[in-house]
Order: sequence, then C-alpha cells, then structure tokens
Amino acid sequence: MYNTISLSNFKISIFLSKKCIYLYIYNKTYHCMIKINRNLKINLKDNKTIEIKKKDSEGIIKTLNLFLKQFYFYEFTKIKFTGKGYKIKKNTSKSMVLLFNRAHTTTLWWKNIFIKKLKKYKMYIKYNYKQLKVINTILNIRPINIFTKKGLRKSRQILFKKKGKK
Repeated sequence: MYNTISLSNFKISIFLSKKCIYLYIYNKTYHCMIKINRNLKINLKDNKTIEIKKKDSEGIIKTLNLFLKQFYFYEFTKIKFTGKGYKIKKNTSKSMVLLFNRAHTTTLWWKNIFIKKLKKYKMYIKYNYKQLKVINTILNIRPINIFTKKGLRKSRQILFKKKGKK
C-alpha cells in the first residue's frame, strides 16, 4: 500500500501550505527543499523515513532517487598548501603534476575526479565516494611538518605547532 524511503545520512521535515507540500531534506553540510503536489499522500514515519502512497509515488520516487544519488556518490574537498616552491600543473584532463621544490616530481592519474585550481595554493576536488583513498594519497604526498606547519592539508583543518629544541 505504501512505498517507504529511508535516508540514513539525512533528516527529513515536511511543511504544508495551501497549494503544495514542501519536503525539506538536510544534514550538517547540505540542505534542500523539494516542492510536491498537495494531492500526494506523504507520512513522516521518523526523522529519516517517509511513506508515500503507492499509486501516486512512481514519479516522486524516481525524482528523489535521482536527486539523492548526487549526495551519496560525490564528496567535495578543498586542499590547501602552505610553504614555498609549490606548483600545480594539469597535463591532461586525467593527470596532474605536483611540484614541491624537489628533484622528483609527483604525477597523479585519476578517474572520475574533478580538480579545479582556485588560487595559487588552493585546489577544489570533487570525487566519488569510492575514491576516498585518492584524497588521502594527495595529502600524504607532502604531509604537514609539525614544526613549521608547511605541507598539504584540508581546508579548515586544525594544525598544532610543536616547539623545537632550545
């Protein structure tokens, strides 16, 4: 009789108006409001599950699934570099060269990752949830030095500086 949609990473709220129903989907980083026809029968089971009457639900379930796939499949990260002698070069659409003032250059090849250079020391990376290892690999190419705070890090990452010997 009812189709249930359960969203483990999101919370759901329903707002009613005279003309339509608003489905508000949110978590810590994302929020979205979807406008739905008032004739559709929707029940909120708990904060993460909704029930939709079966005969009316075909179109809305397809729309919700297509929309929510974007959040489940892609992550976003800003990576920042502090220090001198740093360059990013994009050779092709699937390779990137990181130069860290060393004799050996580091070249990365990827699949299904979008990299955009924001500034000289910042880059924006959009990647698949399966490629979480790629971000960790990029960050481990030039890890943070605890004495000077120089190296690759995620944006807004808290850094602690260690005092040297005197």
